[in-house]
Amino acid sequence: MAGPRWGEWWRVTRYTLFTGAAPQVVVARSPALRRLRVVAYCVVGFWGGFVALLTAPGSTEGTPLAAVLTAPGPTRETLLAVLLALVVITPAVIAIRSPLWAWRVALVLIALTPSLYPGSARQWGWAWSPGLALVTGLVLYVLAESHAQGVVARVAVVTAVVLPLHVGDWRDWLMLLAMMTVLLVLGNTVRQRRIAEDQRAVAATRSAVYAERARIARELHDVVAHHMSVLTLRTDSARFRFPDLPGDVRAEFAELSETAREGMVEMRRLLGVLRAEGADAEATAPQPGAHQIGELAERVRALGMDCEVQVRGDFDQVPAGVALSVYRIVQEALSNAARHATGSRITVELAVDEVSVQVAVRNTAGARPAERGGPGHGLLGMRERVAMLGGTLEAGATGDGGFRVAAWLPVVEGEEHG
Repeated sequence: MAGPRWGEWWRVTRYTLFTGAAPQVVVARSPALRRLRVVAYCVVGFWGGFVALLTAPGSTEGTPLAAVLTAPGPTRETLLAVLLALVVITPAVIAIRSPLWAWRVALVLIALTPSLYPGSARQWGWAWSPGLALVTGLVLYVLAESHAQGVVARVAVVTAVVLPLHVGDWRDWLMLLAMMTVLLVLGNTVRQRRIAEDQRAVAATRSAVYAERARIARELHDVVAHHMSVLTLRTDSARFRFPDLPGDVRAEFAELSETAREGMVEMRRLLGVLRAEGADAEATAPQPGAHQIGELAERVRALGMDCEVQVRGDFDQVPAGVALSVYRIVQEALSNAARHATGSRITVELAVDEVSVQVAVRNTAGARPAERGGPGHGLLGMRERVAMLGGTLEAGATGDGGFRVAAWLPVVEGEEHG
């Protein structure tokens, strides 16, 4: 037992001190927010460099920097001050891509600065450059925000060990330790909150998938039940329609009829499991098909939007399950257009041939800005229906600011989209 635990401890320690590079938590952010974070890193870095430049010791005797910078000609002190400012900026820039490497660089700078500037302690009050302290604080926060607690704990221990090497007064060490702890705890809190939000989003998506699958199953129950009813009726009436049938054939028809009835009973039991509370009326209502898409278009026109429907081919030959999916896909696409592209022009194109049904719903950019709501699951439901039938779905923005949904659904079992 001790062996695996020791191995895990060493693996995390080695990752923290030597091998780790990329953040362990990658968060999907908008391009604007990513740019804002980069700007924030750069601002803090350059501000830290500016503070380092202002507070850099002009010499080992602590000559004011202003006097050094205004002295005629370049001086050693001037070059050292500028170099210190540039070095202080480095961890903030590295933190954009790798907070761990930024921390390692900052740790080296913390250890080397007092040696490079022996007179710094008298001018600053402690051996750190104030600008470096500012940038290191940023690095610690970003690291805690993007890495696991095991890594953060090791960073805290190593940093706390390095601090007293160059801090003469234990009160200064406690102050820096308290500041470091606050930044690490704050960053870890933000990380935990983000993880919880991501988990809630995943759970909501999973629930939506299950709910959509249950809804699809309820709808297909009616379609399959119709076929089973026809099968039962025809097998029951076969002995009357064909009175000269041999006895063994009559027995075969009777067995088929009984099997169909048992299948319908089992389907009703399955529907009872899938049906949500209050869904009885919806489940027993006639299921729509492609012929009712015109009614959807009328509802959209009633909202003041232009909706054109183009149909090519005979949908009477399309299986009921496929026709139902076509209706639901168009219904969801029109609902999305009404919500997010108010005042746009919508075109619905339906085409059917011997092997497939093609659906395309396209809307132009809305006349008014789209309302920003929570994440929807409309596209997810479309993909579930299309995947169930073995079809394909494409959905995305168009070049003119609109949106297009295109689905290909096979009407022949096993047909593939070429």
